[in-house]
Amino acid sequence: MASVLGALLLVAAALGVGGCAKSEKPPVDPAQVFSESVTAMQAVKSFHFTYEVTKPEGAAPAQGSEIVRIVGDVTAEGRMRAVIDVETNGVPLQLQFIAAGQTHYVQDPTSQKWQSLPAQFSPVGKINLNTGTIQILQRIAKPEYVAEESVGDVSTYHLKGSVAATDVAAIAGATSTTEPFAGDVWIGVNDHLVRRIQLVGAATSSENPATLRTIELSKFNEDVTIEPPQ
Repeated sequence: MASVLGALLLVAAALGVGGCAKSEKPPVDPAQVFSESVTAMQAVKSFHFTYEVTKPEGAAPAQGSEIVRIVGDVTAEGRMRAVIDVETNGVPLQLQFIAAGQTHYVQDPTSQKWQSLPAQFSPVGKINLNTGTIQILQRIAKPEYVAEESVGDVSTYHLKGSVAATDVAAIAGATSTTEPFAGDVWIGVNDHLVRRIQLVGAATSSENPATLRTIELSKFNEDVTIEPPQ
């Protein structure tokens, strides 16, 4: 009798170990969530954004000028109106900025006059948050579900994956590195719109690989008109 009981206990233990070893499937298919988000974001007419670059403690200061923060609005056509916080050799400066096609406009903080210049020579380079966001959603590799989380008062799916350096260029303005970035994306459960993107990696060979870029999106489809300054 004891041997039979012992055998049953061994079987039960084996089943228990096997049950624990099984990995639970995520409640959603991350690839499908990304696909649905691409469709939703392509239909967006405008959104408000905050873009911030956070360096790890002790990171070496950049030589020349670097973007610290951008706050503004974007339209489906790729036009952008924003306030840009930059640092030039450690000295902070704030600029009013408008992007309209291949021409960008920067307001001189001293004279308050607007200056026009080609996109490739502007403070933000070729940043296009509308195209860049959709591109990341379309091409993110090894997508994984993390959790369901709140961003503000919105329920979102927190997903993660690997983002190629070339796909970060539209977010960072330009990249000269080849190592992929670690990407996290928060997508609305009900409307499939992106609420937050975080990218960790070095955009240039001199940048710390732990540099974090965060984009917060909100105020979707509000009536936004962005025209070149007169």
